[in-house]
Amino acid sequence: MGKRSRNESADSARSTAPVANPATEPAPKRSKKSDTSKEEPSPVGPPPRIPPWNVFTKWTSSAITRTYPPIPPVLDPALETAALTHSGMRKDPSDPSYEQLEWLGDVYLELIATELIAATFPTLEPGRASQYREMLVRNATLSQFSLHYGLDRRANFPAEFGLGGRLNGTSASDKQRAKVLGDIFEAYVGAIVRSDPDNGMRRAADWMKALWGPLLEKQIREVEGGGSVKDMKISPKTQLEQMIVAPGVRIEYRDLPSNGKKDRDTNQQLFFVGCFLHGWGEEGLQLGYGQALGKKEAGQKAAARALENKKLIKKFADKKQAYMAAKAVVQEQQQQQQQDASQPGT
Repeated sequence: MGKRSRNESADSARSTAPVANPATEPAPKRSKKSDTSKEEPSPVGPPPRIPPWNVFTKWTSSAITRTYPPIPPVLDPALETAALTHSGMRKDPSDPSYEQLEWLGDVYLELIATELIAATFPTLEPGRASQYREMLVRNATLSQFSLHYGLDRRANFPAEFGLGGRLNGTSASDKQRAKVLGDIFEAYVGAIVRSDPDNGMRRAADWMKALWGPLLEKQIREVEGGGSVKDMKISPKTQLEQMIVAPGVRIEYRDLPSNGKKDRDTNQQLFFVGCFLHGWGEEGLQLGYGQALGKKEAGQKAAARALENKKLIKKFADKKQAYMAAKAVVQEQQQQQQQDASQPGT
């Protein structure tokens, strides 16, 4: 017997299949589990709306206060509990814990810090801006905020972390404890934003702006005092180059040992850079050195230090001036010879 065509098979299936009577049989119900049109709600709340960028306004010294601002409330009690609960302390493994909110809060704090720094220091080099941001969002800073607002006493964490003033000490190191306290603060910020999709980001940004302001007060006052104008002037490196560099003469900027020294304000590693002259009878003569949180800034400070040695720089500047004068004489003589050669009958 030959094979039936697909159309013949389909017609046969339709003729033998039972036909439902719409007048006597109810329509089949769609299982809720098979309904993929609705997504399961996120355990850490809905994502925030993209905020208008005017929520991130620059710092001003007049608005900086030494008092701590009130802590913004988390509008969803379940998220507030999750932000303060370690995964090992959950009653139900399916309940959300602080790890998810900490991951989100870390991103929100990075965003808020970046926008505030960009608004306040528009001409700051990216490397320096990143150092400012690191000072704001590091665990040492955030853990102090957690302690001030008593988040450690409200947190439900294993006893080894020693949160909440538990007796009999703790097995966690100071570094581990600071890390956990910083994570709790990040989780709380994440809960503020996720519990209020419309205004959570604005409320978190206003809060952090007030908290972080005193940490950057010195830099903010410098900008307000005209510090940004310095960025428009000729840099020390360029000034030094214009004064003493000529053909065959160069300035080298080289890393120097830092011996582990750190900045007093930020506790971050300092970079040391030396400024060396090659030329004018010198080979590797150190003109100056500088130290800063970034290599570029340290190099600029090294050039500035060299410019302060006016007697030494004048010596090489005079050599350059004499060289340029002699070069000008030679060029003038060559031009005169060319003119004479171009005249007929000479």
